[in-house]
Amino acid sequence: MSMRNTGAVRLQSASHIRTDETRPLIGLHDYGRLETAIFDHLDILSPMRSRVAELLTSAAVVPSREVPGDVITLGSVVRYRVDGDRLQRRILVLGNEHAPNGQYVNVLTPVGLALIGRRPGETVAAPRLDEGSLTIVIEGLDHQPEADLRAKSIDDDGNGPEAA
Repeated sequence: MSMRNTGAVRLQSASHIRTDETRPLIGLHDYGRLETAIFDHLDILSPMRSRVAELLTSAAVVPSREVPGDVITLGSVVRYRVDGDRLQRRILVLGNEHAPNGQYVNVLTPVGLALIGRRPGETVAAPRLDEGSLTIVIEGLDHQPEADLRAKSIDDDGNGPEAA
């Protein structure tokens, strides 16, 4: 079941999306995982359910292979500051996939949801679960899984086990 009003995701080509666009850019794979997470990972009364649905409705959705290498996706290693505090470097994950040891930020939290689909240099306001909001400054993107996958497919010389 799609969260979009039309019941279907309208894919766009990443090359047609303006770079000054304020809405997040999300790959179809991440879109599907977030859409499923609304039902699988969030309590029916969680305020994050409507926030994730709002993000999915407002985001520009492109095929995952077309997500530019400077866009934060699930699995990305990102550097950011919250309310001008110290620089944090975290891996953006979905749900409880990883132990809460300080290396990860869950996309189903206000900070994580503010990061996905954004680029370094952007400043994003994220509503807190209580009153108020957080100001998140995205400082850098150290790793993006989609870009890494594209680089590996370009570097493949055809002599690996698949060549047999």
